[in-house]
Amino acid sequence: MKLVSFLGMKLPIVSIILSTYNRSNILGYSIETVINQTFTEWELIVVGDCCTDDSETVVANFKDSRITFINLEENFGEQSEPNNVGIRRTKGDYIAFINHDDLWFSDHLEFSLHFLKTSGADIVLAAGFIDYPDRPNDCSLSGVISEKMGYHPSLVFVPATNWLLKRELIGEVGFWHHGKNLYLAPSHDWLKRAFEKGKRILPTKHFSVIALPSSARQNSYRDRAYTDSKYYFEELRHNSKFREQLAMKHLYPCSEMQVYDESVYLKRFVLRKCKQLLIWFGVNTIDLNFRKKYGKGGLIAGYRKVRGLE
Repeated sequence: MKLVSFLGMKLPIVSIILSTYNRSNILGYSIETVINQTFTEWELIVVGDCCTDDSETVVANFKDSRITFINLEENFGEQSEPNNVGIRRTKGDYIAFINHDDLWFSDHLEFSLHFLKTSGADIVLAAGFIDYPDRPNDCSLSGVISEKMGYHPSLVFVPATNWLLKRELIGEVGFWHHGKNLYLAPSHDWLKRAFEKGKRILPTKHFSVIALPSSARQNSYRDRAYTDSKYYFEELRHNSKFREQLAMKHLYPCSEMQVYDESVYLKRFVLRKCKQLLIWFGVNTIDLNFRKKYGKGGLIAGYRKVRGLE
């Protein structure tokens, strides 16, 4: 692996951006899963959205020169601008994001980077497990893309925690757009724009992400909820069979429902055909649905209300 040096310092291959706001009691778990990566040539830029808790101290306690903390002087209210601030500070040839309430398996970067280089992709999407506390029996997976149809922004939402992309794409696709000006989530909007630019977006088909979305946890910010994060982190750390166990928990019920539940199968079949028809006419079905359901900026506002940030 070729490393470039600047003033005697090795430059990172991968720049990782982590946006955070007043969740210092879970922030350390996400950072620890970055430190535990088998691929080590990275930098981590933690951007606080005007944090007023001890997030800076939590970051400093890791005493790792690869980690930088920046705290914005004014609160922006969602991750698009903190991510843009982080992007401007990146030095690596590749960019990854990790949400402060998400976790990576230790081989996430190594596998994703190798796949990106060998596949010729511009962006790769790792597969992941999502913990929805109110939907324990749901098919809670991310980054699972149809091999027949490929990635399409009308068909699937993939969180930024799953991405690895070439840094050069920022110059072509641009920075993250602000949520108040969008019908979509800012992350979905960015990936949609990359798709529309003709960028090659491929799934790794490797489960290496665990997401614990705060938007699915009532008052998660207000109450500083941490028990789920602690549980998953400890399992990642001590349970060598955890990935296999999560696969059994999520994949088997999902397959069972799709194969044996005729009502679900027929409903999804009809919806899929309708989406394909709309895609053929150039209609983004997720965008259309969010426009009707939330209005401009409404999705982010709804997330803030659930999180207790209103």
